[in-house]
Amino acid sequence: MLEILSITKQFGGLTALQDVAFTVGRGELVALVGPNGAGKSTLFNIIAGAFPPTRGQIVFNGRDVTGLSSHDLARLGVARTFQQTTLFGEQTALENVLHGLHRHVPARVVAGLLATPAYREEQREVARRALGVLELLGIAAYRDAVAADLPLGIQKLLTVAVALATEPVLLLLDEPAAGLSLDEATRMMNLVASEIRQRCTVVLVEHNMRIVAGWCDRAVVLHFGQKIYDGAPEGLTRDQGVVDAYLGVAELA
Repeated sequence: MLEILSITKQFGGLTALQDVAFTVGRGELVALVGPNGAGKSTLFNIIAGAFPPTRGQIVFNGRDVTGLSSHDLARLGVARTFQQTTLFGEQTALENVLHGLHRHVPARVVAGLLATPAYREEQREVARRALGVLELLGIAAYRDAVAADLPLGIQKLLTVAVALATEPVLLLLDEPAAGLSLDEATRMMNLVASEIRQRCTVVLVEHNMRIVAGWCDRAVVLHFGQKIYDGAPEGLTRDQGVVDAYLGVAELA
């Protein structure tokens, strides 16, 4: 589904990524891993369309999408979340998810102004779909709660719900468990590895090896902008390059 082909990114005289290449198969749950400053956020932003690479290609579903904007990628079925929650804080959880569904709802200005029966039924169906996403993630009880008032763990799940509402085929998750308690992180990753991956392919940025080993199919490890590992999570602690990057086995135990 996704091909990263010799991606290099330079910022002035700094090379943040150097000839990074790997693929992601349909239905996989792949972690993009590395210590701070490894280049994983830069690569993630390139995949998500935040900015183009200096060299290399991004191929999505057989199409060269290098340099396309995030809006264009969203139309092709790519959605992303951010490490920090990006919600409409003054709106309810359900209203936030409704924003994600707007891409699939045709604009009907006249029908909306006249509030025709067909328009009202369409709006009820959209609301049902939004509620269905909240139910999928187990947070439907918060449908009428103001987003800014929700606990961080629920806000994180709501952010994922908004992304899922766009009906992506590829979901990019930026450290979905960051800042969560152990129980909250476990709940998040159980949902990612079960309900969410049944709907779409998932690539997530993560630096916590325990999460990667516990839930992901594959890990791609970056260090100083270069790929040093691409394989099963079980092999991470046996790879000397990965161990050195994380300053010893104790960090991975």
